[in-house]
Amino acid sequence: MPEAIDDLDRAVAEQVNAATAAAPGSTDWDDWDQPERIKPPAIPELHLDGFDGPMDLLLDLAERQLVDLGKMSILDLALQFAAALEQLAGRVSIERRADWVVLATRLVLLRTRLLFPASPEAAADAAREADIELRRITELQRMRAASAWLQARPQLGVDVFARPAPKETRDVGYVALMEACLVVLRGRPGTETFEPVPVYHVAVPDLWRIGDAMERIKRMLPDYPEGAAMGAFLPAVEGNDPNKTLKARATVASTFSAGLELVKQEALILNQSEPFGEVWISHVNPTTRI
Repeated sequence: MPEAIDDLDRAVAEQVNAATAAAPGSTDWDDWDQPERIKPPAIPELHLDGFDGPMDLLLDLAERQLVDLGKMSILDLALQFAAALEQLAGRVSIERRADWVVLATRLVLLRTRLLFPASPEAAADAAREADIELRRITELQRMRAASAWLQARPQLGVDVFARPAPKETRDVGYVALMEACLVVLRGRPGTETFEPVPVYHVAVPDLWRIGDAMERIKRMLPDYPEGAAMGAFLPAVEGNDPNKTLKARATVASTFSAGLELVKQEALILNQSEPFGEVWISHVNPTTRI
């Protein structure tokens, strides 16, 4: 057994020596511990919507319908492919770059098939659908324009108002209409004057007004150097007046309002020591503090 192992070792050593002598200077055998690593050929990397990787992998996935090529932009694909060609132009042979062009062409072809119909019948159907959709859009634009025009016009009951319809209507001819016009212009036969048209007048009640109360307070205030209660400035109301209660209330309200207006003008001072108490009217600079 030891002799057989020695013979095998010698045979292996002879084969190694023969291979080394047949290929002198070979890097595979000169550097036996660290053989040269063969780098795979470079290929453009694409970074598109839904995919990041080499171009050949994208083509393989697209042909097997494992990736949605419709989401990817043809413009981005072309720009990235052109940039990769320019970047690897000095390191890759022209034959290899030609293969890349074929791959990119197949990708663009697959992408364009998603944009255009695959048959004349499908193209005709797409054209009919597009024509119908364009007509709908045109009609929608017309409807919106008409709606805007109607909205801009004066609205009945909002901007303009119509006269109420007459209760009774009579059908008359042209001659009757002219006779009616002459009657209106000349007057009815046998009448020389028309009754006066009644005019509406607002019935103003004979009540004490704020302006009268202000003049009365200004006139009477010098007679009270230390001031006086508001009741001293109220005018007298006749006892036999049928509107005595209404006029008495009007004198109190007008005098109080006149006092507030004079306080605003800094012409006097109003003072009330307790809630619902008597209101005291005095000068701005009274000699005696009330």
